[in-house]
Parts: sequence; structure tokens; C-alpha cells
Amino acid sequence: MMPQNIQHADFSDILRKPSSNKTLAKKFLAKYSSPYVVDGLNFPDNFQLLANKKKTSIRLIDRTDIDNPRISYAVDIEVSDEKIKHKTCTQIIVWANPRNEELLIGFPRKMFNHLLQKYVIMVTDKQQTHDGKRFWERRIIQALDDNKFVYFCDKTSGTSNLQSILNADDFLEFFEPIDEPYQNKWFLISQVVLG
Repeated sequence: MMPQNIQHADFSDILRKPSSNKTLAKKFLAKYSSPYVVDGLNFPDNFQLLANKKKTSIRLIDRTDIDNPRISYAVDIEVSDEKIKHKTCTQIIVWANPRNEELLIGFPRKMFNHLLQKYVIMVTDKQQTHDGKRFWERRIIQALDDNKFVYFCDKTSGTSNLQSILNADDFLEFFEPIDEPYQNKWFLISQVVLG
């Protein structure tokens, strides 16, 4: 019952291609230059973590080549109180440049944990690539191991039905993907009990 799997994401293809990545990096830098701070994260001097004013688009920019900056990591988030009666955060785009693998080891997890700390409740998006599905499986298992609260929400009947997931075995045994509509189903990781 994980969100619907998609084979590939257009944004990933665009960011992977060097020419379009550099174009997007320049556009981002032309519009946004606000430093984004995540406690405990340090990067080499030629890398900058930046965000838009609302802090909903965050990019790690590689400025090794001053004239041709590149996006090394991208995350876009959506903050909403429409899914459940609490403010939630959803990562709607997550991408890491394979060229920066050594630098980015563990970074997506640290960014996720930072967002969970900041927004208290993280929610899956409706569609995920296979990498996104594996990422969420790891975050759910980590959250359960860290005594955080994990829920499955099925809103197909029009009302929120939060089902608590108590351990990793139950998650892996009973919440595997099945072929059905996903628009009203998602997982939540919360730092507080939801009811």
C-alpha cells in the first residue's frame, strides 16, 4: 500500500543531464541566494546549501566551476494541513547527483530528519520512483527503531482513518504495494502521537 510507483521522473532526467542541470542551477542562483542551514551539516567551501524565500525549494549548489554551477542535491517540499488535521510536510521532489556520491552519503536521510524535526509530521507523496520507495521504507523502519510514530492513512471513504504501525515486521508484512488507486492513501512519520 505504498504510494504508486512510477518508472522515472522527468525532473530526474533534467537534473541528471549536465547542460540542463547547469541551466537550472543558474536560474536558481539568479532568483534565490538565501543560505539554508541544517545543524551538523558542513560542506566544502565550493558547495552552498540555498533555498527560496519560503524555504520550499532547497538546493545544494556545486560552485567548483564558478561559471558553470551545478545542482548536487534538490528537494522541494509542500507544507499543508489538508491531508490530516495537522500541519504536514511532504517531499515532492528529491534528487541527488550521482557525481557527488561521496559527498552526499547520508545527506538525503539527514535532510529528511531535519524536515521531520522542523515540521513534526512527514507524509509520503502520491507517486514515487523505486528509489523513492526504498528511501521511504528506510525512513519508516528507522522511525520505528527510533520510537517515532508511524501511521498509514486511508482516506478513500472520505474520512481520515489513521492506522498505527507498531513495528518494522508489521510494516514489511502488511503494507507492501498493491495495484490500486493511491490518491487517498499515504504513510506518515510523526514525532507526536496522532489520533
